Amino acid sequence: MELYSRLEQIMLEMRPAFAREATFEWFTILLWGVLLTTQPPAVTSYLNALGLDESFYQQSLHWFHSKAFRVEQLCYQWSQWLEKHPLTHQLNGQRVYVGDGIKVAKEGLKMPGVKGLHQESEDVSKPEWFRGHYFSAFGLLLGSAQALFLVPIIIQIHDGIEPVETDADGTLVDKMATLCVQFAAQGSYLLLDAYYAASNVLQPFREYGLYLISRVRISSVAYAPFSRVPGKHGPGRPRMWGTSVKLRELFAPLAECETISANLYGKKETVYYQCFCLHWDSPTEMVLFVLSQLPNGKQLILLSSDTTLTGQQVIEAYSWRFKIEVAFRTLIHLLGGFCYRFWLKAMPKASLWPKNLKLAEHSENFHEQVNTKVEAFERFVNLNAIAIGLLQVLALELPQQVWQHFPVWFRTLPKHGYPSEQIVRLSLQAQRDVILSKSNPCLLLNKLLATKFQKLPSIDQQALDP
Repeated sequence: MELYSRLEQIMLEMRPAFAREATFEWFTILLWGVLLTTQPPAVTSYLNALGLDESFYQQSLHWFHSKAFRVEQLCYQWSQWLEKHPLTHQLNGQRVYVGDGIKVAKEGLKMPGVKGLHQESEDVSKPEWFRGHYFSAFGLLLGSAQALFLVPIIIQIHDGIEPVETDADGTLVDKMATLCVQFAAQGSYLLLDAYYAASNVLQPFREYGLYLISRVRISSVAYAPFSRVPGKHGPGRPRMWGTSVKLRELFAPLAECETISANLYGKKETVYYQCFCLHWDSPTEMVLFVLSQLPNGKQLILLSSDTTLTGQQVIEAYSWRFKIEVAFRTLIHLLGGFCYRFWLKAMPKASLWPKNLKLAEHSENFHEQVNTKVEAFERFVNLNAIAIGLLQVLALELPQQVWQHFPVWFRTLPKHGYPSEQIVRLSLQAQRDVILSKSNPCLLLNKLLATKFQKLPSIDQQALDP
């Protein structure tokens, strides 16, 4: 099967997310534009890649602000297709999801949600404080140990705007937990950073049958199981918790620990570890703590709400969490997925270091405009996220066809034989003439483009003659 034919097969799976045919058509056109453009990322570049002129610009721009569909519906349809894919990466026979947050620099003074953000990165090239948007991202692991990809499912703005209803507001941890519960399949595993290792994540996960694998702080305290002594109890509330245990003090010398050779971030590493089942967030539920040590002396404490996992499974599973960082890098540098440029004219100019936009201080009409603009931001980002996912699926399903059409030479290529997202995109762009050829009428893209060109206003040729 050709690459472009497989792409359109997958695109057609997104059709139920759109109530109108025209909205789905523009989704297909813009998605093809993201994949085929060689210009800087922008809506104009997507149209230029398909040979569409300025007469279609307003129509394409309207897609990002249209009320005919919701970005959550599109992402949910995308996740439903991904979960059925035979190449989903599994742990104990269950799917594995990854979630994390990302801060994107934005200078727009009339962009809703832009606020002053603190950068925790140790990279000296990044400023400590900057203005921008905070996104929460959620994705599914696809592939095998040789070629493992994090396919983004949904990316949403989770900070910068205070809703009118106080009950609707919540911490970033609460919003991430809601996102995971909404999109993850029951019984699956969630890999989250230490920032999200909290009781307000574990409790909803247990209610919906999800398992958390994360890292906890080295200073964390757990509790031993408590056994009640039969007989009468004194006054006051009965005791629920056992003796507190400082996890840091449980680390044993390396010679007394179990040793495994684990595949961490693509390299074989010798890891020393110990396992303890203790109480942490609930006096009735136990969690598994894996105290791991590397030969260089670095100590990590990993947590798993599934106590049936082995220490090696928890250590290797947490190493997969880094795949979402790779997905962020690809989304930023390959497609420019956060290069949206949408402003809200009705919004007063924000300060140089803005705080949360308080909707309660504005009219209902302004609330609706802000929600529409935030939806436009998320549609642009998730359009590019789906494009990344399509490139990853092609790399796993059709590697031979990708290499067959690869037009350039790279000094360093993947040793496992599976192409990267950039290689797949270059192979698609090398077939641009075939994809846009009028002799290929069976392709959905050509049918849509033919329809658009037929709707162009006719021009009187005599009026153009001098």
